[in-house]
Amino acid sequence: MKTLAVVYKRNGAPLEVAELDTIDLGDPQADEAIVQIEATPIHMADLFYMEGRLPQWAPAPPAMAGIEACGRIAQIGADGGFEIGDRVFLPRRGGTFSQYVKVKTEKLTKAVNHGDPVQLSLMPINGATSYAMMTRVVDLKPGEWVLQNAANSSCGRFNISIAKQLGLKTINVVRRQELVPDLLALGADKVVVDGDDLRERVSEATGGAKIRYGIDAVAGAATNRMAESLDIGGVLAVYGMMSGQPCQVAGDLFLMRDLTLRGFCTPYFEVDLSVDDKQKMMTSLANWSADGLLVAKIAATYPLSDFKDAMRHEMESGAARDGKVVILPNPELIGGNAL
Repeated sequence: MKTLAVVYKRNGAPLEVAELDTIDLGDPQADEAIVQIEATPIHMADLFYMEGRLPQWAPAPPAMAGIEACGRIAQIGADGGFEIGDRVFLPRRGGTFSQYVKVKTEKLTKAVNHGDPVQLSLMPINGATSYAMMTRVVDLKPGEWVLQNAANSSCGRFNISIAKQLGLKTINVVRRQELVPDLLALGADKVVVDGDDLRERVSEATGGAKIRYGIDAVAGAATNRMAESLDIGGVLAVYGMMSGQPCQVAGDLFLMRDLTLRGFCTPYFEVDLSVDDKQKMMTSLANWSADGLLVAKIAATYPLSDFKDAMRHEMESGAARDGKVVILPNPELIGGNAL
């Protein structure tokens, strides 16, 4: 089988090195399947890989671009394991900016056959990241508070929704007052605007709750403000650097309050997940998504032929890209099941 796919044959500026090419996938071997891609989001990591950044994760060129997707089984090898038409989640870094992908069946995770494929396509990375942040860093009990900044980001919004499903409460930090109503409508328990008095605002909003866990996507000076808002023995997990600055913390604060500052990178928290536990996680995420309980903002969708426009859109920020950018390699699948 042949497929159109976005490939890069060398590292460099994404808009210069990415090109649409025809790839001959051949037929699936006994332990393989060919998946027709329904939807595949663009992440900044996709662009970083093309640039040659993140070498510990990035496929070496020549490579097919795309790291996250959902699709349907179009062909299956003799060993089976899936039925034609089954919806599946593709493995990370699977070369998903393509009409079709050939992959080992053991690397596929079963999805649900109902629901919006655009939303479902965000579950393997964004959804799994939020789920792991909520369940695998600190052993939280129902009713406990989680503090997070960048609450209006895609992961931040997923954190709010997943926390609600797990019985957790969220205190959410944003930069602008106008973001508060939208997050409250999404299900955030409390929303406060960042500032030098963040600790006081968080304490007032939560009634002085002892917060054991914080999630920092901003870094820079925001890290210390978040840390000040945690209880003695609290853990602050850093998963982003939106400020572009290294984490700035007061040593005496961490020393005297026994705080822990740690990094969070999803693959490290999934490495010890059994196949059954991973499927359980993805089934929960898929059902929440399909039932409308886990919904991402979508900035725009693009056909595969317009992948460079999609990449340009992903490079925007703020109001120019209010949500996720998603490529639809087979637009006829959206709203149908054509294979």
